Amino acid sequence: MALFSRDMSFRLIGPIVRGACSDGRTVRAGGTSVSFGQVDCRLWGKHEGLPRPYPLVCHLLDTAAMAGALWDVWFEGPGAERACEETGKAPQELRQLVSFWAGLHDIGKISPPFQVKVPELYHGLVQRDPGYGTEEVSAEDRRLHHSEATHLLLPEVLTALGYPAARSARRHVGHQVAQFLGGHHGQFWEAQQRGPLSAPRSHAPALGSGPAWDAQCRAHVELLKATTGAGKLTEPLPTAFVVLVSGLVVVADWLASQEHFIVPRLPREGWEADQDAVHRHWQRATAEAAGAVRSAGLNRARFRSAPSFVDRFGFQPNALQASLAQELPGLVREGRGNGLLLVTAPAGDGKTEAALDAATLLARTSGAAGIGFSLPTMATVDAMYERVAAFARSALRDEAALTRVHSMAWLAGASAGEAAAAAVGAERVVTAEDTSVEAAEWLHGSRRGLLAPLSVFTIDQGLSAVLPVRYNVLKMLALSGKVLVVDEAHAYGPWMHALLVRLLEWLGALHAPVVVLSATLTGRIARSLTAAYVRGAGSEAEKEFDLPEIHYPGWVWVDAETGASASRAVVSERAHGLRFHTVPVRRDVEVSDPRHRLPEIQRLLTPVVRDGGCALVCCTTVAEAQETRRVLKDWFGAQEKLSDASGPELYLLHSRFRTGDRAEVTTRCEATFGKHGGRPRHGAVLVATQVVEQSLDLDFDLLITDLAPVAQLIQRAGRCQRHRLQRGVADPHAALRPPWLTGTGERVTVDVVVLDPVGECGEFLHPRVWGAVYDESLLLRTSELLRARAGESFRVPQDVQDLVDAVYAEEFAAVEGGGAAVEERLAVLDAARLGEEAAEEQLADMVRIPSPRDMGRDLHPLSVTSVPVDENLVATRLGADSARLVCVYEQAEEVWTLDEAGETAVPGMVGARAVARDEARLIADHVIPVPGSWLGEGAELRARPEAWQRNAVLRGWDLLPMRRDSNGLWRGRLKAGPVSYGAAGLAPDTNAQV
Repeated sequence: MALFSRDMSFRLIGPIVRGACSDGRTVRAGGTSVSFGQVDCRLWGKHEGLPRPYPLVCHLLDTAAMAGALWDVWFEGPGAERACEETGKAPQELRQLVSFWAGLHDIGKISPPFQVKVPELYHGLVQRDPGYGTEEVSAEDRRLHHSEATHLLLPEVLTALGYPAARSARRHVGHQVAQFLGGHHGQFWEAQQRGPLSAPRSHAPALGSGPAWDAQCRAHVELLKATTGAGKLTEPLPTAFVVLVSGLVVVADWLASQEHFIVPRLPREGWEADQDAVHRHWQRATAEAAGAVRSAGLNRARFRSAPSFVDRFGFQPNALQASLAQELPGLVREGRGNGLLLVTAPAGDGKTEAALDAATLLARTSGAAGIGFSLPTMATVDAMYERVAAFARSALRDEAALTRVHSMAWLAGASAGEAAAAAVGAERVVTAEDTSVEAAEWLHGSRRGLLAPLSVFTIDQGLSAVLPVRYNVLKMLALSGKVLVVDEAHAYGPWMHALLVRLLEWLGALHAPVVVLSATLTGRIARSLTAAYVRGAGSEAEKEFDLPEIHYPGWVWVDAETGASASRAVVSERAHGLRFHTVPVRRDVEVSDPRHRLPEIQRLLTPVVRDGGCALVCCTTVAEAQETRRVLKDWFGAQEKLSDASGPELYLLHSRFRTGDRAEVTTRCEATFGKHGGRPRHGAVLVATQVVEQSLDLDFDLLITDLAPVAQLIQRAGRCQRHRLQRGVADPHAALRPPWLTGTGERVTVDVVVLDPVGECGEFLHPRVWGAVYDESLLLRTSELLRARAGESFRVPQDVQDLVDAVYAEEFAAVEGGGAAVEERLAVLDAARLGEEAAEEQLADMVRIPSPRDMGRDLHPLSVTSVPVDENLVATRLGADSARLVCVYEQAEEVWTLDEAGETAVPGMVGARAVARDEARLIADHVIPVPGSWLGEGAELRARPEAWQRNAVLRGWDLLPMRRDSNGLWRGRLKAGPVSYGAAGLAPDTNAQV
């Protein structure tokens, strides 16, 4: 390996001379003379796992080239125009600057604490040239991370290139660039003080006291500047733009750090970084960067221009879809396609197709690179993924990657297999620090997924962009680069709403198009979301913004450029009646008591047992669903013996199944209760938890549900006679509807039975087993509302908004009645609820990043918080089970299988061989989501095998040993006691021998 070019010399020559030259002249810096193009190739940038060290200069050039390729993809058309307007730079000039800045990201590696990470290379460096000094690197100095070194070094160097300096970091243009480049490992360092800005090595000796360190730093910077053709920056950059470029630099670095990208361009032994060699390396890097971006799946989604809604989807639009298709294009053309579209309509009114049609329009007009769909749970993501995939196949002009993205807390179903298999094939990213696994996850799993042009993801992935977690700028970049669709916006409490408001502020500042969909959104929340977006968009839009009237059903468009808004009401073609029948049930009596919840369910299902039909029994907890299924199974069996006829088929659906089993149950449910399902003539009953509320297109003749807040009840009601309500469309199940079902045509009224938990005197009694699933105040309000309006038929959609708002009304007790006792109880519960909401809002304010207008130019607040925060925080507050179990069955001593029969060995359990892709998918099929609290003290878990530890996904899953008891039954043990797995999923085993 060449250490220097032949004419490079190091000699002490006197005082520091600022600056560096790009015309081949000698640069004097720190007492050392360096010629352009003659950087020290011994300074390594990548090493681990490579045949020989990769010179730092090569990695910097690679990253600069990759940044240019990413810029061409993500900043095209209107996006590039807007960036140029905001920065005052011409398109090519801005591209060159971004490329130059990206190349500078690792300049901090020209420092002893980094170079000493490979001791033999470092000692060869200092021993052969006294300009590097001969001192050892202390343990304290070794703590200086190279990204912080980048932050410390660049302000002075960029000032020498003509970037305006200032006493304070806030006004120092070079410091702004240095800080965002110092954040390329996911967190931004604290703003520098006045002294280090002008003399970093005096205040941080770890940067290297020998003159060669400073000389090489400047030589590398000058080489990058000349190679990229970058000019200088004379004015500070807008903060929102800086956030995007920060994310782009991270992706460029990771793409350029992939082993398969580096190895083919490793310089030969004896390589010298002269001008010709650098030029050849740069030419090759720029030629291949675009291909690397495409291979990573980070290209743009380009949509066909469909002449009409019918051409795009193959069916006639309903009133909502037609209204948007006809009127939105004219409103969008008046601006740049940047704005917020809010669509409010009942479940089943075609909001998804309306959103996809609108999103393609907004993507074309705004220059967005794709579409992202966010939903509250993994179940809704899985269902939407298939719909978006079908849409993409017909709507795209070219290929584009479609991903589903989730946090580890949500990982289940098909996504678990995808993630585990992707982690097996993840291209190793070469690094000297601790980010290789994270980089691989991003490029080949969940982290890259959000950057893909088409993505469907859980909302926690989007909301974590406004939490001070590592790499939040990557998520901000990903969201701002596409049209973001926020579905099920009604599903979030105060804490989540506060984060969504902050996210919309940032997306408004970034002029990113947003579509918000909701079935049951209160008017107050709807207005707060639109106002947040306009607030972020800036003073001009905010000045012109007049809060529009929110219609239900209907839609609102707010333009990000002008603040102009338009509001439209539409007529639902699924208008129908909705009637709630409350049935008081006791939980404090024996199951044999007819007042108990379970006998009441049996009574209500008698018509199904007698005459057929399909019923849904919706339970609040998994344990209650399992118990309900057990009782109904016994009852159906007894009825079959009495009548000598087949009873209803019985299904159970909840989250505590193995992923493979849950997928099988879901498929069977869709085959029975779906739009094209073959309903059994002898009836069918599905017992389920809230997982059935969203995403599944199922149709039932009867809905029996535990009490829930009225918004959730309305959502569940959307599963009742769902395919019977579309005006002018034949009911596909008409021939198999049961005789006890009443109402036809436009006179259809959906009847929903609500099991109202009561005490001895008939008063609402909150079941202890429900815990904090729902707020007790909202449950009491809903209970009183339904009692006060017993027998009343509500109009859907006309009365939906009033119903939802009524439950939250301050004057609820006076309007809905209930008596003094209820009013007094409500006062106590409401005070607790409002206090909880205030606490949640306060927590959100403590953890979320500042709004764009409050950020200033210091990026450090994007990385700091007064309370601990991690990426799973949002998911777990949304209700995601935070742990993943795999039951492993001990067939003999140290012989483990994934199944009870002993036919499928556990991959990776023994030996050092890595888990293969198909094996990872097999393991994923056996994952069971459980609350993290189940794995506390008392749980008997098995240590993860070494092969699992090496997989970025499998290493997060726990193994639950299952052993036969004296009766030959398989048992495991978690914190609360014995558990077993069977037809009802994973459940506490009260019959186990202790």
